[in-house]
Amino acid sequence: MTDKMIGRNRTAEIFGTKFEIVDDGLLTGEYNMEFDFRRTMAVAEGKEIPMFRFYGWKPWAVSLGANQNEDSIDKNKCLEHGVDIVRRPTGGRAVLHADELTYSVVMPVSENSNVHKIYKQIHSILLEGLKLSGASELEFVQSQKDFSEFYKNSPMSVSCFASSARYEISWQGKKIVGSAQRLFGRTLLQHGSILLGTGHELLGELTAGKSDDEKRILLNYIRKHSVSLEEICNRKIGFEECKKNMLKAVGIYFEIQKKSQEIKTEK
Repeated sequence: MTDKMIGRNRTAEIFGTKFEIVDDGLLTGEYNMEFDFRRTMAVAEGKEIPMFRFYGWKPWAVSLGANQNEDSIDKNKCLEHGVDIVRRPTGGRAVLHADELTYSVVMPVSENSNVHKIYKQIHSILLEGLKLSGASELEFVQSQKDFSEFYKNSPMSVSCFASSARYEISWQGKKIVGSAQRLFGRTLLQHGSILLGTGHELLGELTAGKSDDEKRILLNYIRKHSVSLEEICNRKIGFEECKKNMLKAVGIYFEIQKKSQEIKTEK
């Protein structure tokens, strides 16, 4: 696959930086992860401008965190269900990219900013996009879990949606967007999964080395800690509809920032 598959690209000034807005379709897991990583390296080398991208996965795929043990996923079960396995260049735990919209952001981190501030800014845009899709009662997670301890001691830690980080988006205490970050020098790659339906719950079945009872416990845990846009809105919201609203939210953020900058310039 080539970059020619990308549709309706445009640029916008976001976070004080010029971004290319990449509107993608359903692509393979290998292509998606390679594209995000390749773009990160190109931005780090000054060969490309930063990117805000939306895309999907076909076929469904499990992405493992950069340092996650691949033996945590049952390869035969994945093959049986037609699910690919890929590795993300970012950290965190496994995500089953099923009925979802994925976003990715690549940008330099200036001396006046930091990854936590950018994390919140990106999630502010996603929050508005979810609201445009009809979701309400959304809020930011306010506390930060000790992930090193959770990953080490919890049998539920195989799934990205088993826990939430500060400034992730939740609904009634359940996570709807799972994100991961990684810095390459001063260049940030952040990407994440926006749950449209409940396909991600199949991860409980794809986890290796667990009995049927343990898989049921994991499934219940994932259900208790995650929620889809369909469940919140009580209707099916497709990939294209959600993507359209997310792109609109990026545009709204751009216009607000542009007006703010114009006011500062006038002063």
